[in-house]
Amino acid sequence: MLKVRRAEMSDATSIASLVTQLGYPTGPDDMVDRLKRMLDDPRHTVLVAVADNGDVAGMGAACIDHGPELDGLYARVTGLVVDEKVRGRGVGAFLMQQIEHWAKEHGADRVTLTSGNYRPEAHKFYDAIGYSATGTRFMKRL
Repeated sequence: MLKVRRAEMSDATSIASLVTQLGYPTGPDDMVDRLKRMLDDPRHTVLVAVADNGDVAGMGAACIDHGPELDGLYARVTGLVVDEKVRGRGVGAFLMQQIEHWAKEHGADRVTLTSGNYRPEAHKFYDAIGYSATGTRFMKRL
């Protein structure tokens, strides 16, 4: 049975490991700084899925924002990763449900996210839980 709770600073090492599995090599010290910024910002949430044995099985992060194109607030998923040892067991869908619940509680009327072109399995997952591809992400490093 999984439990979801708000991340704590003591989760930094576990989250760093998950983010590294996602393809973004991250050390615990780097994650401490990132996690502190997010946890200190009321527009952000970082959730962890915790297994019965206490291990962090996944992490989901999101923020609330608004834009000029539509009325209302939206939530943007800024990260979702499930430990490779437990992928395919519903952890990601459970985390996304919790993010959606958090978004509604904070006044958002939609959830957006981006997923790299090189992640076709993630695209299938998001499609399966009701998300639609609506565009293409562009990025330029500065």
